[in-house]
Amino acid sequence: MQAVRISRAPADAHLSDSQARDLVAGVKWYHRFELRPGLVTPGVSDFGAKAAADSLKIPADLHGKRVLDVGAWDGPLTFELERRGAEAFALDVQDPTRVGFDVARRVLGSRAVHYEGSVYQLPCEDLHDLDLIVARGVYYHLKHPILAFERLAGALKLGGTLHFEGEGLLNYAEDLDGRPVNIDFAALNRSNAPLCLVYPNSYKGASNWFIPSPAALRAFMQAAGLDVVEMNTWTSSDKPPGQRLYGYAAKVRETSELLEHPLY
Repeated sequence: MQAVRISRAPADAHLSDSQARDLVAGVKWYHRFELRPGLVTPGVSDFGAKAAADSLKIPADLHGKRVLDVGAWDGPLTFELERRGAEAFALDVQDPTRVGFDVARRVLGSRAVHYEGSVYQLPCEDLHDLDLIVARGVYYHLKHPILAFERLAGALKLGGTLHFEGEGLLNYAEDLDGRPVNIDFAALNRSNAPLCLVYPNSYKGASNWFIPSPAALRAFMQAAGLDVVEMNTWTSSDKPPGQRLYGYAAKVRETSELLEHPLY
Protein backbone atom coordinates (compact mmCIF):
# COMPACT_ATOMS: atom_id res chain seq x y z
CA MET A 1 0.00 0.00 0.00
CA GLN A 2 1.26 3.47 -0.85
CA ALA A 3 2.77 5.40 2.06
CA VAL A 4 0.81 8.25 3.59
CA ARG A 5 1.74 11.76 2.47
CA ILE A 6 2.51 14.10 5.36
CA SER A 7 1.64 17.79 5.22
CA ARG A 8 2.86 20.12 7.95
CA ALA A 9 1.83 23.68 8.72
CA PRO A 10 3.70 26.32 6.71
CA ALA A 11 5.73 28.94 8.54
CA ASP A 12 3.56 31.78 7.23
CA ALA A 13 3.41 35.26 8.63
CA HIS A 14 0.01 36.36 9.92
CA LEU A 15 -2.53 36.58 7.11
CA SER A 16 -4.60 39.72 6.73
CA ASP A 17 -8.39 39.36 6.48
CA SER A 18 -8.14 40.17 2.77
CA GLN A 19 -5.51 37.50 2.19
CA ALA A 20 -7.55 34.99 4.18
CA ARG A 21 -10.70 35.68 2.15
CA ASP A 22 -8.78 35.21 -1.11
CA LEU A 23 -7.41 31.87 0.06
CA VAL A 24 -10.85 30.68 1.18
CA ALA A 25 -12.29 31.57 -2.23
CA GLY A 26 -9.61 29.55 -4.01
CA VAL A 27 -10.59 26.00 -2.93
CA LYS A 28 -13.71 23.84 -2.79
CA TRP A 29 -15.26 23.38 0.65
CA TYR A 30 -17.59 20.72 2.04
CA HIS A 31 -17.88 21.98 5.63
CA ARG A 32 -19.31 25.39 6.48
CA PHE A 33 -17.64 26.78 9.63
CA GLU A 34 -16.23 30.03 10.95
CA LEU A 35 -12.49 30.66 10.65
CA ARG A 36 -12.51 34.24 11.89
CA PRO A 37 -15.27 36.63 12.93
CA GLY A 38 -17.18 37.28 9.71
CA LEU A 39 -15.17 34.75 7.67
CA VAL A 40 -17.21 31.57 7.15
CA THR A 41 -16.22 28.86 4.70
CA PRO A 42 -18.70 28.41 1.80
CA GLY A 43 -19.36 24.72 2.41
CA VAL A 44 -22.61 22.82 1.85
CA SER A 45 -22.69 21.17 5.30
CA ASP A 46 -22.92 23.34 8.42
CA PHE A 47 -20.54 22.05 11.07
CA GLY A 48 -20.51 23.10 14.69
CA ALA A 49 -17.24 21.57 15.84
CA LYS A 50 -17.65 22.32 19.54
CA ALA A 51 -21.14 20.83 19.67
CA ALA A 52 -20.00 17.78 17.69
CA ALA A 53 -17.06 17.18 20.01
CA ASP A 54 -19.22 17.64 23.12
CA SER A 55 -21.84 15.18 21.81
CA LEU A 56 -19.12 12.54 21.41
CA LYS A 57 -17.99 13.12 25.02
CA ILE A 58 -14.59 14.41 23.95
CA PRO A 59 -12.97 16.08 26.98
CA ALA A 60 -12.88 19.87 27.02
CA ASP A 61 -9.25 19.77 28.17
CA LEU A 62 -6.92 17.75 25.93
CA HIS A 63 -3.61 19.28 27.00
CA GLY A 64 -0.85 16.70 26.86
CA LYS A 65 -2.93 14.37 24.67
CA ARG A 66 -2.10 13.10 21.18
CA VAL A 67 -5.31 12.91 19.15
CA LEU A 68 -6.29 11.98 15.60
CA ASP A 69 -9.26 13.10 13.51
CA VAL A 70 -10.02 10.41 10.90
CA GLY A 71 -11.99 11.59 7.87
CA ALA A 72 -11.06 15.19 8.63
CA TRP A 73 -11.87 16.63 5.16
CA ASP A 74 -11.76 20.44 5.68
CA GLY A 75 -10.68 19.95 9.29
CA PRO A 76 -13.20 21.74 11.54
CA LEU A 77 -13.06 18.97 14.13
CA THR A 78 -9.25 18.71 13.91
CA PHE A 79 -8.93 22.39 14.75
CA GLU A 80 -11.43 22.09 17.61
CA LEU A 81 -9.32 19.27 19.11
CA GLU A 82 -6.27 21.49 18.83
CA ARG A 83 -8.20 24.39 20.40
CA ARG A 84 -8.85 22.10 23.38
CA GLY A 85 -5.10 21.74 23.85
CA ALA A 86 -4.31 18.53 21.99
CA GLU A 87 -1.39 17.72 19.75
CA ALA A 88 -3.72 17.22 16.79
CA PHE A 89 -3.32 15.06 13.71
CA ALA A 90 -5.68 14.61 10.75
CA LEU A 91 -6.06 11.64 8.40
CA ASP A 92 -8.05 11.69 5.17
CA VAL A 93 -7.87 10.27 1.64
CA GLN A 94 -8.43 13.82 0.36
CA ASP A 95 -5.51 16.02 -0.70
CA PRO A 96 -5.47 18.83 1.93
CA THR A 97 -4.59 21.40 -0.75
CA ARG A 98 -7.59 20.47 -2.92
CA VAL A 99 -10.13 20.65 -0.09
CA GLY A 100 -10.20 23.35 2.57
CA PHE A 101 -7.89 21.83 5.18
CA ASP A 102 -4.63 23.51 4.15
CA VAL A 103 -6.27 26.92 3.74
CA ALA A 104 -8.07 26.64 7.09
CA ARG A 105 -4.83 25.62 8.79
CA ARG A 106 -3.06 28.70 7.40
CA VAL A 107 -5.88 31.09 8.29
CA LEU A 108 -6.15 29.71 11.82
CA GLY A 109 -2.41 29.47 12.36
CA SER A 110 -2.87 25.80 13.25
CA ARG A 111 0.06 23.41 13.79
CA ALA A 112 -2.01 20.28 13.08
CA VAL A 113 -0.24 17.70 10.91
CA HIS A 114 -2.21 16.22 8.00
CA TYR A 115 -1.73 12.66 6.74
CA GLU A 116 -3.13 11.94 3.30
CA GLY A 117 -3.94 8.24 3.37
CA SER A 118 -6.38 5.53 4.37
CA VAL A 119 -7.59 4.34 7.76
CA TYR A 120 -6.36 0.90 6.66
CA GLN A 121 -2.77 2.24 6.83
CA LEU A 122 -2.93 2.84 10.59
CA PRO A 123 -0.80 2.72 12.67
CA CYS A 124 1.88 4.59 10.73
CA GLU A 125 4.49 7.33 11.10
CA ASP A 126 3.58 9.26 14.29
CA LEU A 127 0.04 7.87 14.32
CA HIS A 128 0.49 5.28 17.07
CA ASP A 129 0.08 5.15 20.85
CA LEU A 130 -2.61 7.81 20.53
CA ASP A 131 -4.73 8.90 23.47
CA LEU A 132 -7.88 9.58 21.46
CA ILE A 133 -9.19 9.07 17.94
CA VAL A 134 -12.30 10.62 16.40
CA ALA A 135 -13.92 8.81 13.46
CA ARG A 136 -17.01 10.81 12.61
CA GLY A 137 -18.91 9.88 9.43
CA VAL A 138 -16.41 7.18 8.45
CA TYR A 139 -17.20 3.49 9.07
CA TYR A 140 -20.26 3.17 6.80
CA HIS A 141 -18.26 4.51 3.84
CA LEU A 142 -15.76 1.65 4.17
CA LYS A 143 -15.65 -1.65 2.33
CA HIS A 144 -13.89 -3.35 5.26
CA PRO A 145 -15.28 -1.86 8.49
CA ILE A 146 -13.95 -4.50 10.91
CA LEU A 147 -10.47 -4.15 9.41
CA ALA A 148 -10.80 -0.39 9.85
CA PHE A 149 -11.70 -0.76 13.53
CA GLU A 150 -8.72 -3.10 13.98
CA ARG A 151 -6.43 -0.46 12.48
CA LEU A 152 -7.97 2.27 14.63
CA ALA A 153 -7.51 0.15 17.76
CA GLY A 154 -3.94 -0.59 16.72
CA ALA A 155 -3.17 3.14 16.65
CA LEU A 156 -4.53 3.70 20.18
CA LYS A 157 -2.68 3.16 23.42
CA LEU A 158 -4.27 0.73 25.88
CA GLY A 159 -7.12 2.61 27.56
CA GLY A 160 -7.30 5.14 24.74
CA THR A 161 -10.70 6.06 23.37
CA LEU A 162 -12.37 5.98 19.96
CA HIS A 163 -15.16 8.55 19.51
CA PHE A 164 -17.45 7.52 16.66
CA GLU A 165 -20.51 8.67 14.71
CA GLY A 166 -22.22 7.26 11.65
CA GLU A 167 -25.23 5.76 9.91
CA GLY A 168 -27.08 3.04 11.83
CA LEU A 169 -29.97 0.67 11.16
CA LEU A 170 -32.71 2.33 13.19
CA ASN A 171 -35.68 3.37 11.05
CA TYR A 172 -34.87 2.96 7.36
CA ALA A 173 -33.70 0.33 4.89
CA GLU A 174 -33.71 0.04 1.13
CA ASP A 175 -33.18 -2.70 -1.44
CA LEU A 176 -30.29 -2.86 -3.89
CA ASP A 177 -32.23 -0.68 -6.33
CA GLY A 178 -32.65 2.08 -3.75
CA ARG A 179 -36.33 1.40 -2.99
CA PRO A 180 -37.47 1.67 0.66
CA VAL A 181 -38.07 -1.69 2.37
CA ASN A 182 -40.64 -2.24 5.11
CA ILE A 183 -39.11 -3.67 8.30
CA ASP A 184 -40.48 -3.84 11.84
CA PHE A 185 -37.81 -1.51 13.21
CA ALA A 186 -39.37 -1.40 16.69
CA ALA A 187 -39.01 -5.18 17.00
CA LEU A 188 -35.51 -5.05 15.52
CA ASN A 189 -34.37 -2.46 18.04
CA ARG A 190 -35.84 -4.48 20.94
CA SER A 191 -34.14 -7.68 19.83
CA ASN A 192 -30.55 -6.45 20.18
CA ALA A 193 -29.78 -8.52 17.09
CA PRO A 194 -26.42 -7.72 15.41
CA LEU A 195 -27.85 -7.18 11.94
CA CYS A 196 -26.25 -5.17 9.16
CA LEU A 197 -27.36 -3.89 5.76
CA VAL A 198 -24.82 -4.47 2.99
CA TYR A 199 -24.68 -2.43 -0.21
CA PRO A 200 -22.32 -2.41 -3.21
CA ASN A 201 -21.18 1.18 -2.59
CA SER A 202 -24.65 2.65 -3.08
CA TYR A 203 -27.13 3.55 -0.34
CA LYS A 204 -29.24 6.69 -0.07
CA GLY A 205 -27.75 7.65 -3.41
CA ALA A 206 -24.22 7.93 -2.05
CA SER A 207 -21.02 5.91 -1.52
CA ASN A 208 -22.06 3.73 1.43
CA TRP A 209 -21.38 0.03 2.13
CA PHE A 210 -22.45 -1.23 5.58
CA ILE A 211 -25.30 0.05 7.79
CA PRO A 212 -25.10 -1.76 11.16
CA SER A 213 -27.66 -2.04 13.91
CA PRO A 214 -26.41 -0.81 17.30
CA ALA A 215 -25.59 -4.39 18.29
CA ALA A 216 -23.74 -5.00 15.04
CA LEU A 217 -21.62 -1.87 15.53
CA ARG A 218 -20.75 -3.10 19.03
CA ALA A 219 -19.76 -6.44 17.51
CA PHE A 220 -17.51 -4.74 14.94
CA MET A 221 -15.66 -2.96 17.72
CA GLN A 222 -15.50 -5.93 20.08
CA ALA A 223 -13.79 -7.89 17.30
CA ALA A 224 -11.13 -5.16 17.24
CA GLY A 225 -10.40 -5.00 20.97
CA LEU A 226 -12.69 -2.05 21.69
CA ASP A 227 -15.40 -1.96 24.35
CA VAL A 228 -18.27 0.47 23.75
CA VAL A 229 -18.65 2.71 26.81
CA GLU A 230 -21.60 4.73 25.51
CA MET A 231 -23.75 4.56 22.38
CA ASN A 232 -26.57 6.96 21.55
CA THR A 233 -29.04 7.18 18.68
CA TRP A 234 -30.46 10.02 16.62
CA THR A 235 -33.30 9.81 14.12
CA SER A 236 -35.22 12.25 11.95
CA SER A 237 -38.32 12.21 9.76
CA ASP A 238 -36.47 13.45 6.67
CA LYS A 239 -36.88 11.65 3.35
CA PRO A 240 -35.05 9.34 3.52
CA PRO A 241 -35.10 9.34 7.33
CA GLY A 242 -31.99 10.16 9.30
CA GLN A 243 -30.55 7.43 11.52
CA ARG A 244 -27.25 7.84 13.31
CA LEU A 245 -25.25 6.11 16.03
CA TYR A 246 -22.70 7.98 18.11
CA GLY A 247 -20.66 7.55 21.26
CA TYR A 248 -17.26 6.30 22.34
CA ALA A 249 -15.37 3.10 23.05
CA ALA A 250 -12.19 2.24 24.95
CA LYS A 251 -9.31 0.00 23.87
CA VAL A 252 -9.37 -2.87 26.36
CA ARG A 253 -6.72 -5.24 25.01
CA GLU A 254 -3.41 -4.87 23.24
CA THR A 255 -4.21 -7.58 20.71
CA SER A 256 -6.44 -5.62 18.37
CA GLU A 257 -7.38 -8.50 16.09
CA LEU A 258 -9.29 -11.74 16.67
CA LEU A 259 -8.38 -14.74 14.55
CA GLU A 260 -10.93 -15.56 11.88
CA HIS A 261 -10.63 -19.28 12.60
CA PRO A 262 -9.18 -21.14 15.61
CA LEU A 263 -5.86 -22.89 15.16
CA TYR A 264 -5.44 -26.57 16.02
